[in-house]
Amino acid sequence: MDRNLNSIESVETLVNNISDFAPDGIEAGVGLALQDKQGRYIFFLAGTRHECPPGEIFYAGIGGHKEAGEDWIGCAHREALEEIGTDVEILSSTDTWLITRNNKVKKVALSDQPTPLALYEMIHPAGTPRAGKLYRIVIYPAQLQGQPKELQPEEVQGVIVMTKKQVLNGLDKKITITDLVSGGGQLIAGGEHLAGHTRLYPLGTARALAEIFRSIGDNK
Repeated sequence: MDRNLNSIESVETLVNNISDFAPDGIEAGVGLALQDKQGRYIFFLAGTRHECPPGEIFYAGIGGHKEAGEDWIGCAHREALEEIGTDVEILSSTDTWLITRNNKVKKVALSDQPTPLALYEMIHPAGTPRAGKLYRIVIYPAQLQGQPKELQPEEVQGVIVMTKKQVLNGLDKKITITDLVSGGGQLIAGGEHLAGHTRLYPLGTARALAEIFRSIGDNK
């Protein structure tokens, strides 16, 4: 597919459906803006195979790479079962936001159903095997259907919930696990061996959500 999707302008112009944003042959996957019954957001804590700075660990949305022949919704269900041992209900979003690699946020109109909440151009961070490379994430709103269980520590060390305000504030400050709990969040699965002073920082879907909240001024 001969499309220039490297500039911010061309991405904004071309995106009318998911395939415009993530055509076949590029690195792409699904992320979940997953919520509990109280409306708090659910993220996983990076497993031991992920490289993180000393004393720190990233949190990100449930999800992962879309496999060959797989559709976006099928990928979302598979990743949820693999990562947290329970299924999710995929929802359709009223609005869809495009977050570019430069963290510019713009509303777009898509024809896909269910409609994703966001399309995020993530750059793999320094220190990772694909540092500097582009990864496109299709983010769907979803509801948790059961209790996270049977975590694989090399992939997921724990599962946390965060208030919307905590998600937003994660752009500016790395909070500790202790701060997470005292501020209205919770560690709901795993994490038994993580120290309370371990600092948390957002990656992938978690960062995309924070960028959306900041852009639209939603800090409640």
